[in-house]
Amino acid sequence: MVNRNFAYFELLIFTKKDCMTTDSNSLAGIIQCLVCLIMGTVFLTIQVPQKKELFKYRISLKILAAAYLTLGVLHLIILLFKLTNYSQEHLTITVIGISSLQAFMFTFALIMLFNTNVVNLKNLLFHLSPIISFIVLFSISRYFFGNPVISAFSEIPLYMHNPTLWIRILFYLFYIFQLIFYTWLFLREEKKCKNQLMNYFSGEVWLKLKWVRIAFFSALCIGLLAMLSNLAPTKYYWIFILTYASFYFGFAIKYINYNKVFTIIELAVKAKEDETFINSRKNRIKQNWQPLKEKILAQQYYLNSGINIEVLAQQLGVGRTVLSILINREEGVNFNIWINTLRVSKAKEYLINYPDRPLSIIAEMVGYTEHSNFSRQFKSIAGESPAVWRKKHLHLSASE
Repeated sequence: MVNRNFAYFELLIFTKKDCMTTDSNSLAGIIQCLVCLIMGTVFLTIQVPQKKELFKYRISLKILAAAYLTLGVLHLIILLFKLTNYSQEHLTITVIGISSLQAFMFTFALIMLFNTNVVNLKNLLFHLSPIISFIVLFSISRYFFGNPVISAFSEIPLYMHNPTLWIRILFYLFYIFQLIFYTWLFLREEKKCKNQLMNYFSGEVWLKLKWVRIAFFSALCIGLLAMLSNLAPTKYYWIFILTYASFYFGFAIKYINYNKVFTIIELAVKAKEDETFINSRKNRIKQNWQPLKEKILAQQYYLNSGINIEVLAQQLGVGRTVLSILINREEGVNFNIWINTLRVSKAKEYLINYPDRPLSIIAEMVGYTEHSNFSRQFKSIAGESPAVWRKKHLHLSASE
């Protein structure tokens, strides 16, 4: 009798623990659902200035709104109809499907900030079609063959004859491939965008996009967490879910505040010609570079704060593309590096000729609005900070 009561008491404790775990996971799921629905609504209703430069940014907000609302509705359906039993099931189609959609959504939202041409309806449908196909195949297979509940990985061999389980496993493997491929795609577009900006701006505009890289790799970590959540004990699902919700919220806030940077970046995007076209013309430009270079050096256009290749081309009376090709071909570097090399060279003269002037004044004299930018560029080109360089060369001049 005692043993029976003890067994009953033990069963009651484990049942209570399962209920608590399920309640924690469900509460976290509700929070995630609310974050997606609220931020999706914000994306949809936010007012963006009606500027031509922000046209594609406005489109990206609509895409994100649709993505967030879709995720929110999916989470709501899962919660209402209890499609996922968080207390006992592994490798569920809902967890894998939502994780895959998350990877798709965040990758293309961020790539849109680098290259708006990549994010078009045809390309989006191409990348979305495998996810939809897996979900459709799962639904058909579940109808005919059922859907085994995997509460422990040791049970997988018992259901290997079931096509539905194979679809779930293949979907999971596709998700791993998806994370790898999207990382490659993001890094490729990031590199293209950086080269594009370096060929247009003299300043460190690229630094304004650092948060995009941080956001992507944060999203990648979220993706890896989602992958691991399929393998982790189900009682810890609520930790993963709350982590996703926190990321959704932080990402949305940062993206909403991006419009100021997007206005600047779009200038370079609009001015950029197709790289294949530019490369095909590199050896066909007959413009003499030397007179243009001499004029730049004589007029010291490179000392103008905020100079970009568009403005410099207008001052020289040549096309922007022609000037970009000439600088890359004749100087062997992009516009940004060449301009900053000229500025640092001039700064060296001023550091020697005006030994008592503060570095901040020298920075302004050679076209830098921020002393930190001047120091960073000087050290990158000269190999040491302006202060160290000045001290060393003043000492050498005195010893001579």
